[in-house]
Amino acid sequence: MKRYTSRFLKTLAASYMAFPAIYLIFVALLFDIPLKACVGLLLSPSYWLLSLMAIASGWGLWEMKRWSWYVFLVANAFVIYGNAYLVSSAGETNHKVLAFLLSVACILGLIYRVAREVRVPYFLPKIRWWESNPRYKTVAPVRLKRTGNAVQECEGEILDISMGGCFVKLRSELHMDEPVSVTFDLFGLTIETLGIVVWRTQSTVTHPKGIGIKFSGFPRNQKRLMRAVCGRLRKIAILYRTSRYLMSPDEFNRRLTELQREPLRIRRGEEGERTA
Repeated sequence: MKRYTSRFLKTLAASYMAFPAIYLIFVALLFDIPLKACVGLLLSPSYWLLSLMAIASGWGLWEMKRWSWYVFLVANAFVIYGNAYLVSSAGETNHKVLAFLLSVACILGLIYRVAREVRVPYFLPKIRWWESNPRYKTVAPVRLKRTGNAVQECEGEILDISMGGCFVKLRSELHMDEPVSVTFDLFGLTIETLGIVVWRTQSTVTHPKGIGIKFSGFPRNQKRLMRAVCGRLRKIAILYRTSRYLMSPDEFNRRLTELQREPLRIRRGEEGERTA
């Protein structure tokens, strides 16, 4: 399993790989299906065909295969059809329509949640979703240099960043697949690397005008600095997610300030750390 995959997706993938047992228990309880009908379902070839499709989608999600999203959609479409057939032919619940609608709502909720896991808004379609890195929201000025007949420099603002790239709010026009050099400062460190423009957007309700840049490789020393920066951004993101509404505003701001001022720990070599 890819290390950045969420706990939700891991649990869902494991559940779909155990589909034959979990689905049978789910429909038996929800639709009040008698034991005899459950045995008949187990002996049905269509049930095992659906189970194989669900198991394949679960394994694909576990291994982060691109095709797993499409198999997942098809499998759930057949699950909805199967639920409709089961509740009408074998279900003994007094609320068949309500039970069926509840099952559809659960499936649509899973599809929506998984869709959020597998998309890469800023890097689509150049970066495959299973190769993406965790992104962190931040605001930092950035200097971009483009090369051609003459070197041109423009300034923008980073809105989110990861080890793989960043999204830059930018007024200047840069072309798709154009190589650029990227320089920015975060937590007192200056990061310099090369990148390529892989995505562009005009100003909309959901996105400002800007570009997605895929980093094309860091020098070794810059990579260590970038890892330290992303580690600090991760701690800040966790603080926002877990404590923003549990602490008083003063206490939260104090903790955030302390975290931002802590010395960065920069990895030296393959092992060991020292404070920068």
